[in-house]
Amino acid sequence: MITTNLNLCWADLLIQELIRNGVCAFHGSSGARSAPLALALARQPGVEPVLHFDERASAFHALGYARATGRPAVWFTTSGSAVANGMPAVVEAHQDGVPLILLTADRPPEWRDTRANQTIAQPALFNGYTRWAIDLPCPDLRIPAAYVLTTVDQAVARAVNGFGGPVHINAMFREPLATQPEPFPAEEYLAPLQSWTQSNQPYTRIGQGPTWPARADMEMVAERVQMAQRGVIVAGRLPRAADQTAVLEFARTLGWPVWPDILSGLRLGPRSTQVFPLIENMLATPDTGPAPDVVLHFGGPLVSRRVQAYIDQSDAWYAVLRPHPHRQDTAHHANYALECNAAAWWAAWQATHERARRPVTNPSAWTTPWRPIADRVEQICAAHHADTNQWDETVIAATLSRLLPPTYALFLGNSMPVRDMNAYGVADGAATPVMANRGASGIDGNLATACGWAAGHQQPVAVILGDLAFLHDLNALHYVRRSPVPLLVCVINNNGGGIFSFLPMRDDPAFETYFGTPHGLTAEHAARMFGIPYRTARNATELQAACQAAVATPGIQLLECFTGRTTNHQAHQHLHARLLATTAGAAT
Repeated sequence: MITTNLNLCWADLLIQELIRNGVCAFHGSSGARSAPLALALARQPGVEPVLHFDERASAFHALGYARATGRPAVWFTTSGSAVANGMPAVVEAHQDGVPLILLTADRPPEWRDTRANQTIAQPALFNGYTRWAIDLPCPDLRIPAAYVLTTVDQAVARAVNGFGGPVHINAMFREPLATQPEPFPAEEYLAPLQSWTQSNQPYTRIGQGPTWPARADMEMVAERVQMAQRGVIVAGRLPRAADQTAVLEFARTLGWPVWPDILSGLRLGPRSTQVFPLIENMLATPDTGPAPDVVLHFGGPLVSRRVQAYIDQSDAWYAVLRPHPHRQDTAHHANYALECNAAAWWAAWQATHERARRPVTNPSAWTTPWRPIADRVEQICAAHHADTNQWDETVIAATLSRLLPPTYALFLGNSMPVRDMNAYGVADGAATPVMANRGASGIDGNLATACGWAAGHQQPVAVILGDLAFLHDLNALHYVRRSPVPLLVCVINNNGGGIFSFLPMRDDPAFETYFGTPHGLTAEHAARMFGIPYRTARNATELQAACQAAVATPGIQLLECFTGRTTNHQAHQHLHARLLATTAGAAT
């Protein structure tokens, strides 16, 4: 326990209590005002903070780590605009329920609103985007030391309980900040914490309430299930393996098909008669048959606007079962919503329904006509991607999903990579974990998030980014070169914002200047600057060779794939036209 300086004493209490609550990941960017926090961390045995010179990158790295582990990660930083740099990561954590603890150092309250240097309104900075926030006063002997501990306990509980998300501890410090001795009656001040100092447990344990669905809720859904003639299960983001298994088992019990999103964990991997991985493209065909009459949507929102629009335009009874209390219904179509994760739902269903013990082995009758369409769609996509003269971003998605071994995880950048993998990733590749920042769907911080996710997963990760997302996050190459696990960073360079080529404004004379945003840059010199091995691919053959070489000798590698925005759009349109001409019996 630090007893030479009250600032260090409080900082030490903060850090120790975070560790006792199971927090083991500290990510940040230091400065003078955060010296007490940094020195308290440095004095903790076994704690190795991950530091970066860019606050935005360190915040996204913490976000990625928390995504991977499901446990809170701490982002700490100094005062002023340094704190503001965390805002994009905080927004993403808020939108997607990622447990992020923001530990920001601040200047004393008497300096606020005086134009004092590096002094801004930090307590209100993240208003509306945190689950809980507190403006921690400057260390003061009149405030019990236990207050610091119970504050941490509350923050961790708010970060993880329920939907979870970011919490903010804004810690003010007066000078002398840390290293200068500032005698105070430490023994007397810390005496009430004697039992705490002799243990390794948190001062206050805060439990989490049950998430088991009520019987009335179960019966409401069960009644609709029994009435259904054309039921379907839609799988949104399901980050936990237990939820993924639960959805598959529930679908097998009902005999219903599963329409999987790329972030569901069910979209890539071994084939299953129950799962329709290419549903995005199947719904582009004219021969989809009757619409479902009951849809059970498990997990987060969908990447595919086409699948969601198909559901919303139907007359189906639509239930959304998601692990948070927030409205997840952009078309205002949902007839029923329940805060519940898929694993809890499946366990409750098994406990209350006899039918769960007699699983249906054959899919429902209305699924049968879909299978020939699925086969034809797969044939069309496979023929397109097997054409050695074809080079577009659907080919990149198909190739990488086919060649990545099961030891790799996959992080997809916004905007086109996640959409292309959702639509064109092959159905018989590895069952690799997939992640993306789809809470706010920004292109900032994608690379830093991927690095944090890789560190949390402790397995090799392939990162697929567009060129603008890569340029947005160049500073994160510092994380890439120091990654503790192998990383294959694939940058798809189409010299601008490729997604805008799919929107009506592409025909406007001002398109190239305001939306195309050509930059004329490559990643080669950036890779050289950070000492990262670099290679390129300009066709499918080169991509396949580069990918095979990368996974054969895993390490840190950057692969740049050069494509063209116009030709890529044309290829997508050509493939879409072939799908539109598809029927269950033939395709042109």
